[in-house]
Amino acid sequence: WWRGLELAENLKFSRDRLMENYVCTIGVNFNPLLSVCRKGHTKLNCLITTIDDVYDVYGTIDELELFTEAVD
Repeated sequence: WWRGLELAENLKFSRDRLMENYVCTIGVNFNPLLSVCRKGHTKLNCLITTIDDVYDVYGTIDELELFTEAVD
């Protein structure tokens, strides 16, 4: 799924940290029965990391203020 999104190829500035996000998720959901939860949590962490990188690299002050207000 991660390679299918092609975020690492299209957003060169973005961190490609799939394994790090998965390892962090294992720390929270270590029970073997929670594999589906781990997959979803890892996907969410990867997307949050990508949004954070876009926010840091490409956002202008005006855009970031609007985005922050929308998220809050």
